[in-house]
Amino acid sequence: MATAALLETQRLALVPKRQRFYRPELDCLRFFAFLGVFVFHTFPPESGYYAARHIPGGVLLASISRAGSFGVDLFFLLSAYLITELLLREKVEHGQVHLRSFYVRRILRIWPLYFLGIGIAVGLSYADQTQKFSLTYVAAFLLLSGNWLTSLVGFPGSVMNPLWSVSFEEQFYLLWPNVVARVRRARSLIAISSFFIFIAALARLTLLKYGRHSEAIVTTNTLSRLDPLALGIIIAVVARQRFNFAMHYLHRAALLVLGGVLWLIAGHFFALTPSFMLIGYPSIALGACCIFASALGFPKTPACLRYLGKISYGLYVFHLLALYASEKMMGGATRTPEKFATWWILGFVLTLAMAALSYQFLESPFLRMKERFAFVKSRPV
Repeated sequence: MATAALLETQRLALVPKRQRFYRPELDCLRFFAFLGVFVFHTFPPESGYYAARHIPGGVLLASISRAGSFGVDLFFLLSAYLITELLLREKVEHGQVHLRSFYVRRILRIWPLYFLGIGIAVGLSYADQTQKFSLTYVAAFLLLSGNWLTSLVGFPGSVMNPLWSVSFEEQFYLLWPNVVARVRRARSLIAISSFFIFIAALARLTLLKYGRHSEAIVTTNTLSRLDPLALGIIIAVVARQRFNFAMHYLHRAALLVLGGVLWLIAGHFFALTPSFMLIGYPSIALGACCIFASALGFPKTPACLRYLGKISYGLYVFHLLALYASEKMMGGATRTPEKFATWWILGFVLTLAMAALSYQFLESPFLRMKERFAFVKSRPV
């Protein structure tokens, strides 16, 4: 084993030095994707909540909250685009996809924080009876299939509920590189991705008909959430030759507005119905695609947003834990506007602190190790 690792390191040392593939604007998008999820988990997505409290604009606020949850779709699209782009570059520059090195890179990037999150969930379940994370969930998440168990029986009831999407992405990382490695023509990836969209629609309708009528059964199921992955793959293939990165600001603004409108409409009409299974989810993915395209190739990116994008994995994993800690620090419920604002700000600040510490002391050492296995260099640590 040690000999194999040594040979791998020596082989990688012979890889020609090339310019890094890094699009800083996508880090900015990562932060806004997280911010949408944070809004969804802090602002109730039901208009009745606002009406009961005589808060004006309740329908719009509920739609915005629900639209924020679609930040997960933007995360999925970003992942599919970047992974496909990097794999295609590696294939062109080195003649093949080095699967072993790919899996090592993904392990070093994802597993340290992912398994820490599972550990936190287990510890909290013993310390606080309101936090649920049974051994069944532990086993499922350890096997990178927590989203499947969530789809079958619901969320565990833990501040680490968001880990379902990480297990979903891990399944994509396990399978997709093998497809890219074996497909000879990049155009064939578009056909495969189009088939993914069909499978997703069929899966949603099947789950709606034969499954229990709960949101989790559709939203966390691997087969039913393939739309944003498919569009991310298609963008990666098409953008290599045909995408004009130097778009006018008005065109970018139009795409951004279109994506936001699609998300708001989908958030307003979100429901477990056949029509939404066929139209709503693809509209969410298309909205994510428009938002992504509006940023791709953007020439100016603030350093603070780039940093927040770099730590977005930690932001996403820790935000419910931070909100939980914020509520405990305030002594319970936040029913008045003043207490809600304090809870929201404190939770956001704690999220930033937790993510920054995680990136500095947990993730960065593994990311530096990950560099040794990169055939196509990407974002610097």
